[in-house]
Amino acid sequence: MEIKKIYVNDNEKGTLICEKCGKTRVINLSDLKNVGKPLKIKCGCGHFFFVSIEVRKFYRKSTHLSGEYSKISHDATKGLEKGAMTVEDLSRTGVGFRTKTPHNIRVKDMLRVRFTLDDGQRSEVNKSAIVKRISNYFVGAEFVDFDAFNETNRILGFYLMPR
Repeated sequence: MEIKKIYVNDNEKGTLICEKCGKTRVINLSDLKNVGKPLKIKCGCGHFFFVSIEVRKFYRKSTHLSGEYSKISHDATKGLEKGAMTVEDLSRTGVGFRTKTPHNIRVKDMLRVRFTLDDGQRSEVNKSAIVKRISNYFVGAEFVDFDAFNETNRILGFYLMPR
């Protein structure tokens, strides 16, 4: 059973799309966004499907991109920690990646992440990010300059546009 994600917009609404008939319906999610479990939806065509409600400000794209990270330390005696990573998801504001080997990354650490997009230009992304969450080999980090008007953010914006 596949669970589709629907995103809550600024008006607390989300769009349901039936994969069987293609019918769309905008629904109010203000009372449903904290349910925490998938919802069973029945379309007018009779098809049933499940959705989970995603309360994020920005679309998050699942990816499988190779790259590397380096931990930036203010203490020169500790040196830099570097490693290979696979970017598993990407948004305008941050990145989720999995390290290939054990790491010493901690929440609030500053990282430099570098990876290549799988777009037509094979665009390279090289950004600073602050670690927000860690689960074993998985690291979630927020880009430091996601609001800046620069070329890298422009490229990311195009890359993240729904196809």
